[in-house]
Amino acid sequence: MENGKLIVFEGISGTGKETQAKLLQKTLKTLYRADSHIVYHPTPALKTLLQVWRKDRHIDATTEVYLLLADRYDRVTKEIIPLLSKGIWVISLRNYVSALVYQGKTEENRKWIAREFFVFEPKPDILFYFHISPQDALLRIRKRSRETGEPLGKFETLDLLIKKIQAYKTVLADLPHISVDASQSVESIEKIIRSNLFPLESQRT
Repeated sequence: MENGKLIVFEGISGTGKETQAKLLQKTLKTLYRADSHIVYHPTPALKTLLQVWRKDRHIDATTEVYLLLADRYDRVTKEIIPLLSKGIWVISLRNYVSALVYQGKTEENRKWIAREFFVFEPKPDILFYFHISPQDALLRIRKRSRETGEPLGKFETLDLLIKKIQAYKTVLADLPHISVDASQSVESIEKIIRSNLFPLESQRT
């Protein structure tokens, strides 16, 4: 556990990515005495800005890409790379894949987005894709909104969730990843993640 690793959790909203990130962080600390750090893409600050701009300025996807690029570059250079160099694990809730899914409109457009991110985006050691039915995801999103007061996001409608799931299938077809059925229990999903990250542990249990 001497070397830091970059772990990415991807998937539409409502799949439990943040819950699993926090559980993995606990596992790293308690079982392996490894330090870890969770980063968000977009960062909370940019997420708030996007909500305001989408409402007041009706910004297009290209503008969003440039904002996402700046936001991610800042996190990569100020947090992700320095932490990895110190042997600290980084758990990233989304990375450039989300931009391909949410802002990429065509194949050519996605190629451009990928090229821009690849200038600085480090390759993850492993990427987990959390998948769930759009109907179940929307139920979870609405429940979270009621409990926390967090407003529904731009893409959190049934129609758009369906479209984004299909976009994930297209984007991930050529990318190495571990697919996780996010409809399972929290404990089952945690076990899948741990067995892929720590295969020796799964052999002992």
